[in-house]
Amino acid sequence: MLKKLHVLFFLLLAGLALPERSLAAPGDTTRVTVFSRRALTYHGYYDTTVTMPPAGRRYRKVLMHYILGRYACAPGSQYCGSWDYTTRLMLRPPAHDSLELARIMTPYATDWSLSRTHDYVVDVTDYAPLLVGRPGYRFDYQGYSWGFTVTVRFDFIEGTPPQDPVDVRNVYDGTFAYGVITDPIDNHMPARSLTAPSAGTIALKSLISGHGSDPLNCAEFCRRGYTLLVDNVARGNTFLWRDDCGKNEVYPQTGTWVYNRGNWCPGAVVRRIVQPLTALTTPGQPFTLDVNMQTYTASNQASATAQYIWSSQLVTAGAINFQTDASLDEIISPNSNENYVRENPSCGGPQVRLKNLGSARLTAVTIAYRVKGRGPLQTYSWTGNLAYGRDTLVVLPALTALMNNTTGGRFQAWTAGPNGARDQNAYNDTLSTRFSPSITLPFSLTVAMTTNNASAGPLTNETSWQIVDVAGNVVGQRTGAANLTTYNDNLRLQPGCYSLRVTDAGCDGFAWWASPTVGNGAMRILDAAGNVLRTISGDFGCEYTLNFQVAGTVAAVANAQLLNALDVYPNPSQDGRFMLDLNLAASQNVHLRVLDALGRRVWTQDLQQVKATVQPLALTGLAPGIYALEVGLADGTKLNRRLVIE
Repeated sequence: MLKKLHVLFFLLLAGLALPERSLAAPGDTTRVTVFSRRALTYHGYYDTTVTMPPAGRRYRKVLMHYILGRYACAPGSQYCGSWDYTTRLMLRPPAHDSLELARIMTPYATDWSLSRTHDYVVDVTDYAPLLVGRPGYRFDYQGYSWGFTVTVRFDFIEGTPPQDPVDVRNVYDGTFAYGVITDPIDNHMPARSLTAPSAGTIALKSLISGHGSDPLNCAEFCRRGYTLLVDNVARGNTFLWRDDCGKNEVYPQTGTWVYNRGNWCPGAVVRRIVQPLTALTTPGQPFTLDVNMQTYTASNQASATAQYIWSSQLVTAGAINFQTDASLDEIISPNSNENYVRENPSCGGPQVRLKNLGSARLTAVTIAYRVKGRGPLQTYSWTGNLAYGRDTLVVLPALTALMNNTTGGRFQAWTAGPNGARDQNAYNDTLSTRFSPSITLPFSLTVAMTTNNASAGPLTNETSWQIVDVAGNVVGQRTGAANLTTYNDNLRLQPGCYSLRVTDAGCDGFAWWASPTVGNGAMRILDAAGNVLRTISGDFGCEYTLNFQVAGTVAAVANAQLLNALDVYPNPSQDGRFMLDLNLAASQNVHLRVLDALGRRVWTQDLQQVKATVQPLALTGLAPGIYALEVGLADGTKLNRRLVIE
């Protein structure tokens, strides 16, 4: 069952001097399959035992692939709905706690073809010391209808991890009722006496999701939270709620997929909650850990069905292995992978996620990137301040090879010179993706939008749209539209790359089966003769992005000047604090304003006689969300950047 795969990454680093070992292979990959297209024909447990790699090997990363598919139910089957069900994968090593590796909610998939699949990828490196020998595995399917298949496999990528995993133990594990007076949930999660390791780090890592629906819609549809106490001292509150289900990468779905839920979304991996404990404990000494849930009493005790599926684990790891280690964690765009469908296909600035896996704070790194075989290598100098384990989204300057691309290809990116030094771990520096080209539209087009009857405020419809160029400049928009109205906005665009961004304040698109009372809107892109070039489906949840290019010669120099004139970082920001970096051709008065997702002005500031300046941009009073920064120059030019406050 074990199959050894040797993966060799070869990159031609023309024009960039990198350390020699950045050309080395990232290690062998051992693949182990636990379930292979296993048809889920009943609810409950699916148990198996699998031979794993021998003990003693060291893995840079262990990835679990959970691949969901479909099978044809027998004719006349009563239950073949393939709705949103809870699935859990449990590791059952001998003489050890049984541990939940991952929890994934199936999507509403009744319209999936038999050939459609979705591959969810979960990092399970923490469990590497237990993924040896011949442990048992339990797949728990909590659905009551059939039609799904599941494949589970592990990829063991050899190499040195950021920290060597040591052990994982359960602290709390079970399904607990919530809101029942005679059985309060805190009775199931009493204070635990534990001992901190003498060296290395520890963290509490939890999978928690709310289910059931009592008269107040708890715990699936109510926002509740808990307080973590270490040695009887409160160490922060955690809310068990997902407010981004309408941005799901698996969309559209046939059910109520856009509704936010108790820390989960249909068709998504349940996110692990990580709470570091090393700084809160003394090495080698005992400590107590306790969880206090938010007080709640169901209004009707006889029908109280609210519950939380709870798995909290104490994860122990060794010391950080590298002082300087800049990891290129993922390429979001361009990427044809199914987990990035909302951001792709793309012709604009590539988006990558940079992560610091070294003990020293990461403050600078060079990111090199290109489309393989098309155009020159391009570099970008990133600066910031990332602690160990923290990551940030980096939007790179646009590539001409992406703008003028009609066939797709392979995108390559890698990091070099973190903090001006040699990267001590070159194996996570390089990534590549396959991508498809964005569509091509004519320079003269019309955005035709008919609104539904869903109001975001007085006389304002929920749906709006913007078209922005690669520099973030808004070249066309329709905000503050009236209900039940048709708009035909004519645009004339220069050659280049653009993004049409459609947003809906209600997070249910402009045409959704579960909102019949507001009717259905429509959106189409027309050419100059009125022919329909593109129809935008209304079932997109919170937002929809269509990246497109206008054929012709790209004004690369002008675009580069616009990109270099304005920068804002870090972006996203954790607390609304940004740094504004302006590099203008001449001193002038500048007007700044920030708009929310509905185009409303929420912040302004005037800067007097600035040319090249770097200064704080404090937006701490704004709620988490997506905003647009508009920088108005003296000649009327407007520079724009998209800001994200997490």
